[in-house]
Amino acid sequence: MKRNTRPEGHPLRPGGAAAHTAFAVTGIPGGTDEVEAALLRSRLIAAVDAFGGHHGPEPLTVTITNRPADRPPAKAEADGPSVAERAEHFTAAAPLYTFDRLVLPDRTMKQLLRAIHIVERRRTLFEEWGLRTIQPHPSSAVNLEGPPGTGKTMAAHAIADRLGRPLIAARASQLESKYHGEGPKNLDALFHAAATQGAVLFLDEADGLMSARFETTSHGSEHAVNAMRSELLTALDRFEGLAVFATNLVSSYDTAFDSRVRHVRFPVPDEAARAEIWRRHLPETLPLAGDVSPRALAGVDDVTGRDIRRAVIDAAAEALLTGRNRVGQADLLAAVERVKASRPQRPAPVQPPS
Repeated sequence: MKRNTRPEGHPLRPGGAAAHTAFAVTGIPGGTDEVEAALLRSRLIAAVDAFGGHHGPEPLTVTITNRPADRPPAKAEADGPSVAERAEHFTAAAPLYTFDRLVLPDRTMKQLLRAIHIVERRRTLFEEWGLRTIQPHPSSAVNLEGPPGTGKTMAAHAIADRLGRPLIAARASQLESKYHGEGPKNLDALFHAAATQGAVLFLDEADGLMSARFETTSHGSEHAVNAMRSELLTALDRFEGLAVFATNLVSSYDTAFDSRVRHVRFPVPDEAARAEIWRRHLPETLPLAGDVSPRALAGVDDVTGRDIRRAVIDAAAEALLTGRNRVGQADLLAAVERVKASRPQRPAPVQPPS
């Protein structure tokens, strides 16, 4: 008999009343010799028929495969990639920022440093001091909550840098899939990747994953969201690394996360913080005119660190575009106003009738 059957398994399923016609053998390549194909069919059907005669007429599914023994079974392949294979899509990289770049209130900074300290002293806390008896899975998870541009992503990188670890960054939207059930598997793979690579896990846009679960699920999308949230809770319970989440809205969080996540608030910078952010975003190598004043620039309110960074880059590009070799105060003021004016105009929330 030729060994040229297809790699995937081919099921033999009940299909009729008579024993010799109860199974159909499919998947034999079209170019196979007809005599050999007929012999294969008869031998398989006879073997299954004999087995059924000894063990009763219970439903029976037989899978024939020529896959090597060290390969995963056909069902595993049908279910999609394994966790390890999915984890290969999440690669750790060196962090891009340090704590020197962060300008945060003292309270926020202390909360971040406390989370780092727990990871750094994990062995003493949970092994030598026995805290593993009350916390079998000593994960450390931090949720950085605040408006866009307030430094949450920069802080995640700074945390990884302080710990001397690489960072795996992903967005919650990347984990979703049009295929039912794929989202939780991708989330599981993300945590698996962080654990195997010894990386800090940073998950941005985590609002949807951590908000309250649906009590009833009338739509497939609601069921999928609940499945993702359940997987996240499970992953946090068994993950012994540091997970950092970033969200813009914390008010709708599921209370189940409160015992697993430290919430750290990132406020919009005040005037003193804006002055320091301006100062740290004007590199010594940037040619500045003598009139540039970070303190005066901080007088422009309603801007975040991200806005200031964009304004500095925009002002420098504008100076080059107009043939000047220095960036002045007027360039920076004009740039930050352009950044503010370019923000998308979102409709004001509708107020309920009084």
